Amino acid sequence: MAPSVRAVAFDAAMWRELGPRMLELERQEWGSRAFSEREMRWQATNRDAVVMTSWDGPTLIGFAVAGPPWTKGRASLLNVLIDPAYRGRGLVWPLIAAVERALSARGIRELEIDARVENGFADAIERRYKTRATVIAVDHASPYGPQRTIRVYLKRGAARPRRTRGAPRSQTPRGRVAVPGRRARRTRPPTR
Repeated sequence: MAPSVRAVAFDAAMWRELGPRMLELERQEWGSRAFSEREMRWQATNRDAVVMTSWDGPTLIGFAVAGPPWTKGRASLLNVLIDPAYRGRGLVWPLIAAVERALSARGIRELEIDARVENGFADAIERRYKTRATVIAVDHASPYGPQRTIRVYLKRGAARPRRTRGAPRSQTPRGRVAVPGRRARRTRPPTR
């Protein structure tokens, strides 16, 4: 079964259920430099946070937490982790894409990511997002090793559902509208 991504509305009860596994993944990755339980709980249970989780059956194998917006229209990816046993399969991208859609639905247009350099994540973000990514702070020291701050411009309407085949379409012709009894005027293309 392929891993799935789910949005999670965190509260104290959900933290009691998923928090220990999230902390385990955090400590597995960062050891003594890991976020504290208090910081992780704040990130996940903050009412303005967006939390997406990745599952392999009943097992939580990853998570991404974004928010709250620091300024109008901009949020920050606070944490993203994938279980080391599941890395190298591209599972981080569906997580981040789900975060993007949720943020876009809230009117957020930019996501700032402080990405790790030494594991290649910062370079992968720049490759993935191409022209939508702007480096805000070049490789800089942090308690977690060299980091690069990248601002990703979210696609407008990313949260809008796609039209299905059975959805009604407009009957209005595109472009010029025909007016009964009037002959359509020909227009010249603009000249340079």
